Amino acid sequence: MNSKNNYPKTFRQTSLCVLWISLVLLIAGCERRDEVIAGVDVPIPREMQKIPDKDFDPIPGFEAGQASFQGRVAPGEIFTFYQEVMEARGWRPDGFFAGKKDQLAYSKGNKVILISHHENGDGTSDLTIMVGPGRP
Repeated sequence: MNSKNNYPKTFRQTSLCVLWISLVLLIAGCERRDEVIAGVDVPIPREMQKIPDKDFDPIPGFEAGQASFQGRVAPGEIFTFYQEVMEARGWRPDGFFAGKKDQLAYSKGNKVILISHHENGDGTSDLTIMVGPGRP
């Protein structure tokens, strides 16, 4: 009878443990933020910081924009990040830069996003995002 009385307590402890682990994984999994570039929400790895000197405002009549970021993210992680996130958001991989892993292209509707990244010698990586009109 004693084991019957412990069942609710054990179940409650197990449930709280599972809830706690799920919460930690959820918080750890939020490794991105969105940046609006030329009117398009583009996911950016959280560790990347915007370099304000390198972006420009869209030219009136030509809906394009660019933003640059820098941070301690390995190039392979950047590649994997965009492979996972962009398709989940409905962006279609484009074969424009098909030969290299440091240049990616995605299209959705009438927009194209070009992603270029490279590793610096100091352990940081640069990330440049360009958004423009798609092919007619």
